[in-house]
Amino acid sequence: MPASAAQTVVLPASACPQSDPLFADGFQNAVPIPSAPSNGSGGLYPGNITRTINVPSLGSRSYYLHVPGSYAPAQPWPLLLALRGTSANSQPAREAAAQQIRNNWASWADSAGFIVIAPVGNAGSNPNASGWGAPGDGAEISTALDDAIAHYNIEQSRIYLWGFSAGAHYGHDLALNHTDFFAAYGVSAGSLEAYACTDDGSYPPTCAALLTGAQPKIPVDIHLGNNDPLANPPYTAAGDAARFAAHGWVPNRTLHYTLFSGGHTYTVAQLGEIWNHLCPFALGP
Repeated sequence: MPASAAQTVVLPASACPQSDPLFADGFQNAVPIPSAPSNGSGGLYPGNITRTINVPSLGSRSYYLHVPGSYAPAQPWPLLLALRGTSANSQPAREAAAQQIRNNWASWADSAGFIVIAPVGNAGSNPNASGWGAPGDGAEISTALDDAIAHYNIEQSRIYLWGFSAGAHYGHDLALNHTDFFAAYGVSAGSLEAYACTDDGSYPPTCAALLTGAQPKIPVDIHLGNNDPLANPPYTAAGDAARFAAHGWVPNRTLHYTLFSGGHTYTVAQLGEIWNHLCPFALGP
């Protein structure tokens, strides 16, 4: 689907019964509701599952899924890509971090009805890397998504992204540069300037250029602790909501910003809030 042709579609209230305020204010689109089921060939379900994939130039890798107990292959299901934060510098630590992210989303996946996948990352040329952005990370994420779409019945108009810390920094970059793929995304303890863009004109491109070029204005949820060190320079995460609002995002509609009492963290309860802000949106042609 070309990025220039994509648009954000607001789903009927029945898709997200806990998100009533969005629908009550008449923010629905007067366009057909998109649907693109992948009709996957079949995979294990339900519960926590580990799948093995072959990533080009990296070889055999594992990623982690949670498939709800109510999953039925006859209908297409939303998919959430969840990206871990920085871990200790070892492959077992990265795997444990990815599994923990998957597990933290599991109860919301069960109650709201979506599939979660959590890749591991960092098997490229820097095996001691602990965040995201190492060579091969993009290929590993892409292969994991392709595998899930090929083996489960995924509603391809409703693929979402969420990341924590380093996964949030990287998630900003992935989502804003692939608005023809993700329907909406969320970040916890993340910063635009930590990876995706800068305000000072140095590499990578400026945040103004990145946000201006993002079409459609992919809905975003930002959760940030008021004591998070990333809120202040040089990462300036406290200014990210204003950056989005200045470039076409609509507060409390396509932009949700929650500044909570805390540090560089998130809670499982907050994941439910985030899902309720992502769920109402689909990607239309």
